[in-house]
Amino acid sequence: MNLRLGAAAAAAFIVAALPAAASPAFDGFRGVCGDSDADFAAVKAAADAGHWVATEVQPSTMEGVEVSESLARTVAVGGAKLTVFAWHGTKGAVQVSACTVRVSPAKQADMAADAKGWVGFAPQAADAAKASWQFTETAGARKPVQKSDFTAAAAAGGLNFFTVKADGPEIILDLLKIKS
Repeated sequence: MNLRLGAAAAAAFIVAALPAAASPAFDGFRGVCGDSDADFAAVKAAADAGHWVATEVQPSTMEGVEVSESLARTVAVGGAKLTVFAWHGTKGAVQVSACTVRVSPAKQADMAADAKGWVGFAPQAADAAKASWQFTETAGARKPVQKSDFTAAAAAGGLNFFTVKADGPEIILDLLKIKS
């Protein structure tokens, strides 16, 4: 048996089994929004650590939510400009937080593929311009949630809505979390 050929075949198998690396732009989203689970304090700390600089953006929040804090920052990553707008607040007893990153330029298909790899399952809805997921997260493991289970998920630690949407040459990566 040729051990050199056997080792090369084993290495090729291992590389093929590994998930594709996400783009630097998606890693920027994940580092500030995704890995923080849209927790505002963690988003702010990640943006500070990642050298995101203050910027002005057109604020967009959820109707009826009393926003207690927000931030807008920008950074250049891998040839793309990333702009984050994050906020948190309440609507009655419900806690709501959001973290949105606009990536320019970017391709919808590439960002949606990176998002699918990060979430760990296919989007519940998708077309050429938008992909969306609804999930809960426990210890870094994401589990899909159906509409009939939204209330229970929000009460049991949080319900996440994640959308990847094309907007001209930009891609919007939006993570919204609701906790009751």
